[in-house]
Amino acid sequence: MEETKQGIRKRHLFCRNRMTKEEIEAFSGRIIKHIKNAMETCNSREKHIKIYGYYPLGSEVSLLGLYDFFLEQGIPLAFPKVKGMDMDFYQVYSMEDFKEGSFHVQEPENCKMAEWEHAVCFTPGTVFDRAGVRFGYGKGYYDRYFAGHSNILRVGIAYENQIEEKLPGEAWDLPMHYLVTEQGIMKC
Repeated sequence: MEETKQGIRKRHLFCRNRMTKEEIEAFSGRIIKHIKNAMETCNSREKHIKIYGYYPLGSEVSLLGLYDFFLEQGIPLAFPKVKGMDMDFYQVYSMEDFKEGSFHVQEPENCKMAEWEHAVCFTPGTVFDRAGVRFGYGKGYYDRYFAGHSNILRVGIAYENQIEEKLPGEAWDLPMHYLVTEQGIMKC
């Protein structure tokens, strides 16, 4: 019998939630290092990069240290905020510009909407496949956002234990362009 999308999500969330705090910190640190190395290479060509980030929830990969680095470097940074069935990104100038919002996720507070058509979007998920198919938490916020913003570079952020060879994708899924795990960066 074929496993359902919800079953696949639950299995990967169970595995991710069993990780120790030390594993989460170590793997997150490796992921940050991979991204910084890639950004240094890209920055020599692209001087006006903009970043859409996410605030980690629970055992998700934490890029908080990377976001501090971006702010110090003057790189524009925005985070998602949910309103009803929609999600938009809002620019922050400090990692203090947050309050708890929808689904207990930290969201930008008193910030201006970022309407950047060309940006890099670090995207969390419960599981990804090597072709870039992503399962989120099942609400479709990122899918709907990406459908209306196709020029955004979609970068999935996950631990290696969140990667499957092949997931059952839907016609409306927009795959990630890249995946970053503690083992490195993979083009999808």
